Amino acid sequence: MTRLALFITTALAVTVLAATAARADADLSIQDLQALDKQQQWSELLDSADHVKPAARTADWTRLVTAAATHIAAQIEQAGTSGLRQASSLVGVVPAAEHKYGFLVRDAGYLAAKAKALQGVATACQRDAISGCGAIVAALADGITRFPPGTARTIALLVADDLTPAESVHFWALAVDDDKEVCTHAPLGRAVLRALRDAAAPRQVADAQRAATTCFAALEQALVDELVATKDDAKDRPLYLKNACPVLKLHGTTTIVKKKKCP
Repeated sequence: MTRLALFITTALAVTVLAATAARADADLSIQDLQALDKQQQWSELLDSADHVKPAARTADWTRLVTAAATHIAAQIEQAGTSGLRQASSLVGVVPAAEHKYGFLVRDAGYLAAKAKALQGVATACQRDAISGCGAIVAALADGITRFPPGTARTIALLVADDLTPAESVHFWALAVDDDKEVCTHAPLGRAVLRALRDAAAPRQVADAQRAATTCFAALEQALVDELVATKDDAKDRPLYLKNACPVLKLHGTTTIVKKKKCP
């Protein structure tokens, strides 16, 4: 990991820890948050908004929080154009805020701004050949289901290099929505197979199944080869059979192996 990547990753971790640490501040009001908004202190607003009493968290409170998070995403996008060091202090704000305010990942405007920010970060990572970016873009990507063309593929490669192929499968599933030619890329096949074989997380499995379905023509041989190689233990059915059989049963030729292992 380069020094810059380590700097960014450390900044993210410190920000998340700081945002989740217990604070001794007194209760705040909507007016306090409005003042922070006027001062463009959006990171502080996100860090402090949960100090407003639940009974006072009106629609105005939600709008202030969402607007602050959207501004942070825009700042990350702008900073990413000149280098990730400028964006590093903001990156950790995003997962911390989303953890505290779950409604953010359901707001279309915020997600659109975050998708643009993520595109900028991914471009900077690729342009500057920075290692360690995969964890950063993965932390920023929660809730995003659409990227500008080409961005999902770039992110998938970054995540696969920095984390694991299985953790990149969500982005491969999005990439093939934009360009079916991506189905022929070897890293996609590795990600799909690894997720189907090893992933227990429902979202990873669903993404792998979706990508496998979309790219079945390109992946069929690899999927069947893995099926043949997987031993069927009646006591503890392998994850690959649980995860891949729903796809294999609906696509391709019905073979003896499929009938035996995917009843």
